[in-house]
Amino acid sequence: EVATGVVALDPRGRVTLANPRAETLLGVRLPLNRPLPGNSLVEDPLRALAEWVATFLRDGLPEAGTEFQIGERRIRLRARRIARKGPPGGAVVALEDVTDELRTERILAWGEMAQQVAHEVKNPLTPIKLGVQHIRRAHRDRREDFDAILDRNVDAILREIDRLASIASSFSRYAAPGQGEGGPRPPAPVEVPVVVADIMDLYRAGEGPVEFHSRVPEDLPPVLARSDELKEVLVNLLENARAAMPGAGEVVITACTGADRVSSDSSSSRGTVELRVEDTGSGIPPEFMPRIFDPHFSTRSSGTGLGLAIVRRLVESWGGTVRASSRQGEGTEVILVLPVAGDPDGGGAAPPPET
Repeated sequence: EVATGVVALDPRGRVTLANPRAETLLGVRLPLNRPLPGNSLVEDPLRALAEWVATFLRDGLPEAGTEFQIGERRIRLRARRIARKGPPGGAVVALEDVTDELRTERILAWGEMAQQVAHEVKNPLTPIKLGVQHIRRAHRDRREDFDAILDRNVDAILREIDRLASIASSFSRYAAPGQGEGGPRPPAPVEVPVVVADIMDLYRAGEGPVEFHSRVPEDLPPVLARSDELKEVLVNLLENARAAMPGAGEVVITACTGADRVSSDSSSSRGTVELRVEDTGSGIPPEFMPRIFDPHFSTRSSGTGLGLAIVRRLVESWGGTVRASSRQGEGTEVILVLPVAGDPDGGGAAPPPET
């Protein structure tokens, strides 16, 4: 049996070829001369797949890759443009079942994470211990400047304690997204324009050579998320973008509905909001792209390596998806596809949105 599913698409996203393995992996028939299937249900994984393929065809990239959860299977996609003279051609999409591979990687990743936790916790303990020893020594020696020594060392100790709390919070949020004091919190309607405006006010007020802009329509429908977590996701992405631009640069947040991004004849276009964070930084090397959302992976020497891993965990806990594209020397773009709150077919009312 062929292990790889193959689907060929014309420039309009219609299926021109599909082998049996592709239909098995996707769990649906793929009729020729029809777009990839997807229905109006936000939970339908084929909906996200169809939107991803439509975006790939529209953006004109030579190749791209991503992963989707379809039932209990994790499917890896690689799309490559069909080269031809004149207008852009269609694409060939290869699909592989990487469920077992990822399960093994996940077990190894948790082992690495345990080591990382021990390392991250150990680092602040050393200055805390040294500070306490310094205070005790100064007290024993009856130092005249004891009050100054006490204040200086207590400040340093409190900073390290805050650092420990931040480390614990990061790992906790990765392990169990959506947890509150009263237990798990279900996603609720969130007003994206309000959240983006609050964050952009803070970043625009800051100093530095990086400029921050947003283009988010005020009439954007509420999305299913958690307001505080959406803020955390956007701050994570903005901080990553700023770190990629040690000099001058620009970060832009844009948003639109799925219907604005995908052709109107595709039923998968309904019921989502697409939120993009784009920077003009140095970009990410192609060999790093498949791992940027993995826990404990970072292109920087500082931090826990959980920033983008937390982003993916939170977004997926709301029923959304996240993907990224990057070109070295030009910048990186992270795309969140979030479900619209309420029944996309108008069959139910949503609770009041969070802000």
